Amino acid sequence: MFVQRALATLIDLIVIYLPSLFLVQILAKGQGNSMLNLLAAALFILYNMICESSFSGKTLGKYFAKLKVVSQENSLSEIGQREFTKILYFLPYGGPIFLFISIICYLIKSKFLHDIVGRSEVIATV
Repeated sequence: MFVQRALATLIDLIVIYLPSLFLVQILAKGQGNSMLNLLAAALFILYNMICESSFSGKTLGKYFAKLKVVSQENSLSEIGQREFTKILYFLPYGGPIFLFISIICYLIKSKFLHDIVGRSEVIATV
């Protein structure tokens, strides 16, 4: 499951985050690099929220990796909590620390930090 999730994330990063970052850098010349990263991350998180609430818990990456997000209530607020937690991974100095904590959570509970906060899990689909 870890490899499938990594693949899904990689697809979403390539298709959505990198173009968003490129576009934001073009439109916001002269701004700080950290702020641009956070803006692109916010766009990426918005994409995740829209896709997971509108397309049966699937982003483009999850669709191709045959995964989907399920949560206890499947409400927009839970999806928001889950996705908002991901912004921590993009913080300039704390991001790597939160990413490390998230990986430790996965090794212990088979859930990443954002899954725990959002009371959700990612499952394989057919």
